[in-house]
Amino acid sequence: MKIILIVIGCFGVAFAEVAKFEKCYGWSDDICKVAEVRINPCKNKNFCVLKKGQQSSIEFDFTPMFNAQRLTSSLFWASPTGDLPFDKFTDVDACLYSTCPTVSGTQQQLSYSLRLDKFIPNGIYTLKWRLWDAEDESKECCFKTNVKIR
Repeated sequence: MKIILIVIGCFGVAFAEVAKFEKCYGWSDDICKVAEVRINPCKNKNFCVLKKGQQSSIEFDFTPMFNAQRLTSSLFWASPTGDLPFDKFTDVDACLYSTCPTVSGTQQQLSYSLRLDKFIPNGIYTLKWRLWDAEDESKECCFKTNVKIR
């Protein structure tokens, strides 16, 4: 009986990290498909709670429908007045966080860890993540997810 409870508890922790996400406006699965987004820590899939000054991570599975030698990535706050880039993750070499080169139709994963600065205001934010072929921005993956920062 103890083993069953431990196994159920482990599954609960694993599933708690899966975050709700949506495709970016105008983005097509014909170019790139995001299968799953995982945020750690995350206990509420509608918006994961991230604490300032503590380590957090985001990881997602994606299948590019294009070959690329190099990938570039950026993280934004999708604010009502327009996308505001996170200065520590703008136009970065995504090959540091994922496998390069990409092979069309092959699923892969991008993993990124961060520590949120304490000066970020508390609130609920929609994060927008873009990942694209460094030589052709039309070949892109893009998704949005909500987080609560406190």
